[in-house]
Amino acid sequence: MTEQELTQTLIQLADLGVTGIRISYEGSGDSGCIDELLYTEEKDVSIQDVQNLPWDSKDLRNLNLKLADNIENFAHAQILDDIEDWWNNEGGSGTLAILVPSGEYNVQNNIRIINYEEYFHEGNLFRKTE
Repeated sequence: MTEQELTQTLIQLADLGVTGIRISYEGSGDSGCIDELLYTEEKDVSIQDVQNLPWDSKDLRNLNLKLADNIENFAHAQILDDIEDWWNNEGGSGTLAILVPSGEYNVQNNIRIINYEEYFHEGNLFRKTE
């Protein structure tokens, strides 16, 4: 998506009354996906307000599927694919909040990491029988 196409998408969303979008994503193994595209129409919304949208907020896909697809594709390709690896191995999850129409965003990304501690022991089996 070009900068001009992104600008048009954000303007069209603003014309529909959208002031903020929260994208929730999750992944593990070798794949990840965007689970939700929620939006708000509240005036004077902050990026933190968008991050904290209730889970039962309006679904952007129900408002305008084409614009939702544009935002989802852009978010995946230009933002989420360039941050810490949340889709491989143990995976992770997070949220991407976007203010409309300014395009200001923040990402709260969580990755799962399994740590291993290695220990080394030696001895003699025959001494264990004494």
